[in-house]
Amino acid sequence: MKVSRKDFEEIVYRKFQLLPSVIRQNLDNVEIFIQEEPPAGQFLGLYQGVPFPKRKNPGYSLILPDKIFLYQGPIQRASRNQEELEKMIEQVLFHEVGHYLGLTEKQLRQMQL
Repeated sequence: MKVSRKDFEEIVYRKFQLLPSVIRQNLDNVEIFIQEEPPAGQFLGLYQGVPFPKRKNPGYSLILPDKIFLYQGPIQRASRNQEELEKMIEQVLFHEVGHYLGLTEKQLRQMQL
């Protein structure tokens, strides 16, 4: 299911708004990027950075933002229709935010994220 970059970004924004407000308000020093394809592998999304629970160190300051990447091409190819596309974006976004929150891959899979 292909959509324009603008439409994809709008879906990401709408899904971001579905996160509980306590999580949205506490996302600190993290940016969300949309890229067409992952650098290598079969990724739908990727989190790069220092998970929130590990930021208690007083030395954690003046640090570049963490990054959450959503890869439009693979997400679109994994979706047959608009409904699947939106659900896939939501799952990938929530999964990567989970990594930001310090959850492991195993924990996220148990939560079905």
